[in-house]
Amino acid sequence: MIESISCIGYRGFSTKQTLNLAIPNGTPGSGLTVLVGPNGGGKSTLIECFNKIATKKKATFSKGKRNIKAGNRVEIGIKIDGQDGALKTIKGGTQTEWTGPAVPKIYHLPSRRSFNPFFGETDWNRTTYLDQQKSSQYRSSSLDSYTSRLVNLNKNGSASFDEMLSRILGKPLRWTIDQEDNGQFFVDIAKDGGIHHNSDGMGEGILSLMFIVDALCGDRDEFVVIDEPELSLHPQLQARLLKEILERTKTSQVVISTHSPNLLSLESIANNGVVARIYDTSDGTIICEIDDRSRHFIVSTFENYNNPHILGTDARSCFFAEDRLIIAEGQEDVVLYPRIMAELGKGSSIPFFGFGAGGASNIIEVAHLLNNLGFQKIGAIYDGDKQDDYNKFVKEFSSLGYKAWIIPADDIRDKVSVQTKAKEGLMDKDRKYVKEEYKPSLCSMFDDIVAFLGTK
Repeated sequence: MIESISCIGYRGFSTKQTLNLAIPNGTPGSGLTVLVGPNGGGKSTLIECFNKIATKKKATFSKGKRNIKAGNRVEIGIKIDGQDGALKTIKGGTQTEWTGPAVPKIYHLPSRRSFNPFFGETDWNRTTYLDQQKSSQYRSSSLDSYTSRLVNLNKNGSASFDEMLSRILGKPLRWTIDQEDNGQFFVDIAKDGGIHHNSDGMGEGILSLMFIVDALCGDRDEFVVIDEPELSLHPQLQARLLKEILERTKTSQVVISTHSPNLLSLESIANNGVVARIYDTSDGTIICEIDDRSRHFIVSTFENYNNPHILGTDARSCFFAEDRLIIAEGQEDVVLYPRIMAELGKGSSIPFFGFGAGGASNIIEVAHLLNNLGFQKIGAIYDGDKQDDYNKFVKEFSSLGYKAWIIPADDIRDKVSVQTKAKEGLMDKDRKYVKEEYKPSLCSMFDDIVAFLGTK
């Protein structure tokens, strides 16, 4: 297993930065490492470091890609099963030398995924394809050699490939390799109603997905690295793709770089998967990872049934933010503070964290999570009756430059006491089990829902 990777001197990495990688333990997502952060932060550069390791005999670093602040040299370090290896430039030039142990097979998939729609009949199995990977120089380069993989899959059977593709798409994709009269080959896609189109007319999402599925269908000991798998994929397809990634990373290592909250799995984090934020500063590219305290907080949100949105899609957007967020106690605060500002003639907008922290006591944990991720300017707003929570925040975070405010009232709006009549529920009051008398009718209802939707 690859335990960590470090980089200094490549593009924005002016100081040595290290990423600790997720190690699979048999649970979903345990082997998944997710890289997040703003555009231009350095995620793709770190992804390319894996490509350089995979193609170490061919790897070079041109002058424009070497960081002057790091002495005009590049070193990519890697730890494999406790052994250290390094790919270094020689004498400050472009050529490199590798020292270290044998490297596992690495399948590197860049974000710009395309190939010439018309091609020859070259046939490469997976080993040949991985051995022929190019050392990336230009991010805009098309991956024309991928057609050799499709030819091979079409000739030698593609059951696992087709099955995963169908699961993600929600329906089978009928494809084959066909040939024009001029001798050129192409991918033929069969549509309903007898309609066919060639690879020149393939949607970008389908095209991208074929690359991704091939990457995920390899042997379990392969190390898979995918830059921005969400590109051109509908959110539902992203969700299904994540399900496949979580399944693979029970036993294999996968690294993805993403801007999509749909591909940030809380289940993976709970199972010791890694999330790292990569961002740019005046001192160069920085890598920050969440710690065990944040992991414990994330796990606790799974069982917060009163506030299931604490780390919902809106909240997870914070992982991709540039910086500057205000944490409020609850969803009403996030909705009403902008209205209050408008009434007061305060035109500036305030970026809030999700739909609140799910209570005053959670604000400090959200702030700790954001600190883990390297955020420099974080604030919090407390209700007037939460003085103790406010004091705790100030004590822990004021030295970091974080700031808190407490409003001059107990709550954001008047609230009257409410008494409700007891209700009979499907589950016990502790939400631990479904009552036996309701199980038959519930099973029937859910079977009917599944049949209605046509899902499995």
